[in-house]
Amino acid sequence: MITILTGPAAAGKNTIGHLYAARFSERCALIDVDVVRGMLRQPHVAPWDGTEGLRQHRLGVHHACLLAESFVREGYETLILDVLWNDLAQQYRTTLADFSVRIVRLLPTWGVCVERLHARPHSITDDEARWVYDTQVMLQNFDITLDNSNISAENVAKWLKTGKLAEN
Repeated sequence: MITILTGPAAAGKNTIGHLYAARFSERCALIDVDVVRGMLRQPHVAPWDGTEGLRQHRLGVHHACLLAESFVREGYETLILDVLWNDLAQQYRTTLADFSVRIVRLLPTWGVCVERLHARPHSITDDEARWVYDTQVMLQNFDITLDNSNISAENVAKWLKTGKLAEN
């Protein structure tokens, strides 16, 4: 199984992914596509910065798929953490067509995302975060969406394994 967690900045993708790998999977690979894209150094361009940013975002998907395929073939359940829009989701589905793939969109409210974003070290501006949030709201190519505004990361990670949400 390959699970792709998508969602806006501060939706909990990394927190949930790390909890899941540590507590709910015996053999798990965790691919943070921001880290993969960060390998591009000159230039490193964000997706909201025009054509080159979008090209680099697609290149990150390509490399994430190569990694995922390799990990799955070696017997590892794989989680991919990425911010998708519809064509990127389709790129994942097409490239990983030989595997079972589910796309889970985490979509807490905008207010919760801003609170979480401001509670951690500065990484992007509120305007950039809003661009990412709006992109996630418009996303249609996913299997399930979860408003995790009031659901603990532990509970979401457990849900990824069992399909059941416990009371918080």
